[in-house]
Order: sequence, then structure tokens, then C-alpha cells
Amino acid sequence: MGQARYVTVMLIPDGTESRRGFRIRQWLLKGILGFVAAILVGIILFFSFYGTVLKRAALADRLEEENKQLLRYQYKVKMLEDNLEQTRDIVTRLVNLAGIDFEFPEIPDDSAIFAQLDRSATIMAERSVFDDMGFPSGLPMQGFISQDFEIEDQQRYHPGVDIAGAEGQPVLATAAGLVLYAEFDSVYGYTVILRHNDSVTTLYGHNSKLLVKPGQRIAAGGRLALSGNTGQSTAPHVHYEIRINDKPVNPLEIGHEKNNQ
Repeated sequence: MGQARYVTVMLIPDGTESRRGFRIRQWLLKGILGFVAAILVGIILFFSFYGTVLKRAALADRLEEENKQLLRYQYKVKMLEDNLEQTRDIVTRLVNLAGIDFEFPEIPDDSAIFAQLDRSATIMAERSVFDDMGFPSGLPMQGFISQDFEIEDQQRYHPGVDIAGAEGQPVLATAAGLVLYAEFDSVYGYTVILRHNDSVTTLYGHNSKLLVKPGQRIAAGGRLALSGNTGQSTAPHVHYEIRINDKPVNPLEIGHEKNNQ
């Protein structure tokens, strides 16, 4: 016998009304069922990722506002530098007219300032042989904190710390772990995410170059990337996050969080 080409759909109403039925081609019925299934799967996926999309959109908006604020600060600093230069010039002329032997100290350039900061900054915290090398400790790069951890104020939400420094500095893993993510992100630029155990991950964002790949195992202190200014950023720095059970914690207070883990 040949394969049936039609399917009969019966409609049986309640009560005494007569039954009704209609025939539909098998390929058409399968197409309709497939289309409905695809819509259902799409709706499920949409609502599954909707919260994440909204969260990232809100974070992108906040970062954009922070960048605008940083640009305003940068403009004000430039005006202060120009005013200071004019003041230095006027004072120098007055000193020369008065016959006073005096010279202003030269203002160091950015590289000299960062070099001085590097000498006093701590990257990896000191550990004993008994410490857990799979739990984050210290900071991933030499520099200074340009933005603190803030999660209570939604207007200033910042689930990590920003470490400012010269572009191209090595970014180090603060603990041994597995590389989950090493790609370009629209917000954090070239980003690395490490998983250290079932509950702890770290994120390193705004890099100029990635030195690792997903699936790679990294020792504590291993090089992950070179610092940069990619993504939504206005100056070279590293955005560093620690998450325990997917909740951000302050990297500068991680010892307390570890004790409570």
C-alpha cells in the first residue's frame, strides 16, 4: 500500500452537534507543526535571554554616561593644564624682570607618572605555599584604581574595579583557572573570563590583545592579555570583576568574601 498523502482532522463538539472533519496534506500539517514548534522555541529562548539582554543594555548605558562624564573631566583637566602653563609663563617673566633666580620644576609626562605608580603598585598579593591558588587574590595589573566597586547605587552600578595604567601592560590571572571566554565584547572590548571553581569566576576587560584561548588552563599569575582601551572606554585601563555564585564582590575585600564562602 502507498503511503497516505492526507491526514483527516476531526472536530468533535460537546453535546449533540454533529462531528466535523477536514483533510489536510501531510507535508502541510508537518510544516504547520514545525512552524508552531519553532515559534515556541523562539519564545522560550527570547524570555531566557531577555533578562541578560536588558542587564547588558543597562550596563552599556551606564558605561556610556560614565564615558561622557570622563570626557567632561578630561576637558576640564586640559583647561587647567592650559591655565597652569599660562600662569607659569607669566610668573617666569615676572621672576626674570625682578632678577630672581627661580625655575619651575618640569611636569613629568604620562609615562613617567605611570612608571612611578608601577613601582609602588601591587599586582599579586603575597601567598604562602598553603594558600589556595585557585581563589583570586590581589589585582591583575599594576596601576591605580580609577573607579571603585559599586553595586548598591543603580545609577553608578559598577560590578568591579577599574585599574588605570599604560597601554600594553601584562594582565595577569589572579588565580589558577580555566578560560571560559576570550573574545571581543561590545561593552568590555577584548575580554577574558576565567572559571576558578564551581562558584568563582573573574573577568578582565578593555584589553588591547588577548594571549589565551577558551579551554586553556592558566596558572595563578599567568599572562592573560595586554591592557588597552577597547570597548566602551575612554582611557587605558583594565576592568576587573570577581563573581561568587554569579554575584559580584569587591575585589579589594575578597579576603572577607573568601572567609564567608
